[in-house]
Amino acid sequence: MTYRLWWTVGYTCTSEREFLAAKHRLLPATYEMLDDALRRASQVGRAGGVAWLIEGDDKTRLERGLIEKTLKKRGQELEATAPASDRPTDRRGPDQRRDDPRRDGPRDDRGKMTR
Repeated sequence: MTYRLWWTVGYTCTSEREFLAAKHRLLPATYEMLDDALRRASQVGRAGGVAWLIEGDDKTRLERGLIEKTLKKRGQELEATAPASDRPTDRRGPDQRRDDPRRDGPRDDRGKMTR
């Protein structure tokens, strides 16, 4: 399932009519889950942009007013469950090779090899 979010920032589109006229030129952002599209719509709104439309393969269609209403209702919930892709996921720990002074030999204060 995919959901497409159309959004603009600045004065690209200031009305629904302008958005519909420019929609064919805009590239939508694609998400696998509706919550991810709504989360991005919330970020766009906080940055001063407008989330105009979310369309899904399952015939979901949220226009600007419904997106705003949904974000007012579920905004806290969406922010509390931020996706893991927003955070680093490296669980291997520190790279031991990088911290091992014996690995490359002695270095001077500029980091250059002395041998």
